[in-house]
Amino acid sequence: MKKLTDKELNIMEALWEHGEQSIRDLIGNLPGTAAHFNTIATYVRRLEMHGMISHKELSPKFYLYDAAVSRDQYVNAIHKENVNKLFGGSYMGFISNLVKEHDVSVDELKELIKMKLRSEERFSRNAETD
Repeated sequence: MKKLTDKELNIMEALWEHGEQSIRDLIGNLPGTAAHFNTIATYVRRLEMHGMISHKELSPKFYLYDAAVSRDQYVNAIHKENVNKLFGGSYMGFISNLVKEHDVSVDELKELIKMKLRSEERFSRNAETD
């Protein structure tokens, strides 16, 4: 999945937060921007080419745009790509780096372990019912 620039991420955040929008709506929902219509339209077309945005044509000159990828899908793909690139696919290396370099507390680590255990329990229950 394409790693987004800051401007592209702002557009996606507006779509994730507000849903389907026209270019003019997007411009109004972008933080602190006085962006020109054509500039935003170019970013939107580029995001659409990369499969991040889809559109619906309401009339020959009026389109509504929406996120084709959820925020969670994007975040998960970027995390996975970073873990693969920077830590050779090792989540242990990734988490070790977080603990060493970013002041992750023991309580936060305990919460992560609880989340993982709950996730495995749900997966186990779903596998049993199939």
